[in-house]
Amino acid sequence: MPGGGAFRKQSPQWGGSCLEGVIRTSNRKSVRPAEKTLPHAEALKWPSQSARKKACAAFCAHIAAGYSVESFPEADRKTLRYYAEQFPEDFPSAQLEEAARRGLLEWEKIGKEGARGDLAKFNASAWTFNMKNRAGWRDRSEVDTWNVLSSPEEASRIEKLKPRSSAEIALGVMALLTSEDAKGNDDNPSDPD
Repeated sequence: MPGGGAFRKQSPQWGGSCLEGVIRTSNRKSVRPAEKTLPHAEALKWPSQSARKKACAAFCAHIAAGYSVESFPEADRKTLRYYAEQFPEDFPSAQLEEAARRGLLEWEKIGKEGARGDLAKFNASAWTFNMKNRAGWRDRSEVDTWNVLSSPEEASRIEKLKPRSSAEIALGVMALLTSEDAKGNDDNPSDPD
């Protein structure tokens, strides 16, 4: 390959593309790692390891305080994902996950204090909506069904097995009795008397 070439691969984990593979030099069999480029072709925002570690610490502090990835002022989500993928030693996943857990803890503390009445003007509905978006919270039945089962068919089967209220049971019994009465009734319009 004269002039070298690179293989482009879609990265499903990060949702964008990055250069992976090798660049071949002309007439030689030697290979070298592909140059790391940002998905949007900018120069490295944090070129040195110390700058990257400082950026990671700032990002982790931001997330641990309960703020979102999108509100991080120094970089967007795509840039942060690029650095976490290309420089895992400077953006360790364990540190990022801990920051995310601490951020969630901040929001759960707000909910706990609000539920106790310790926060003036606490709005439980707004907090719940926030947690559904931020932490992926869902209604209990949805969580129970989809965490245990693997398909919608299985979900509908388990829905039939769920305990029913007294009113639902009474309606079901009435429907059964009515259908049995209709079968045993001689007032069938197809049978003239």
